[in-house]
Amino acid sequence: MARSTAFPSPEEARFGDVTEPITLRVVLAAIAGGTLGLAAMLPFVVGIPVALGVFQLAPLADIGTLIAGDGGPLVGAAVFAAGGAFVLPLFFVVTGSFLPPRNPRYLRGVTMSTLFWVTFLLLFWPGGSAFTNAVFVVATLLGHWVYGLVLGVTTHYLTGIPEHDV
Repeated sequence: MARSTAFPSPEEARFGDVTEPITLRVVLAAIAGGTLGLAAMLPFVVGIPVALGVFQLAPLADIGTLIAGDGGPLVGAAVFAAGGAFVLPLFFVVTGSFLPPRNPRYLRGVTMSTLFWVTFLLLFWPGGSAFTNAVFVVATLLGHWVYGLVLGVTTHYLTGIPEHDV
């Protein structure tokens, strides 16, 4: 079966170099990857915990209260979504070229998301039974890996991830 030529393969994707500026196209590609990645990770960080009865709204409510005083979990969820759709993709645009592995470059999104998963653990730790904690650790790690993979592949396909010598 012939492959569509609409997008280059990951091996054929165009790569910027150190002299190219971060353009609106690169930013939009990363935001698209972050938005798609966020949607792809939701079954892991929300769906599985809800299905097993271990999902907690308190951490989202805490973020909502921190941001808006009396914001509640809805504001916390909006902040979480904005971070995943905009802030982390922009962070990836700036730092992606410096992250391992050297190849395939799209796995750098997984590296970045693993680093942010550690922070996620600290902010959202459920503090329940061993079962609750185990589900939380495994489901959220898988969710973050899916997020990073989707972010990396999308950015890689649309604009490429540049390689810088350090």
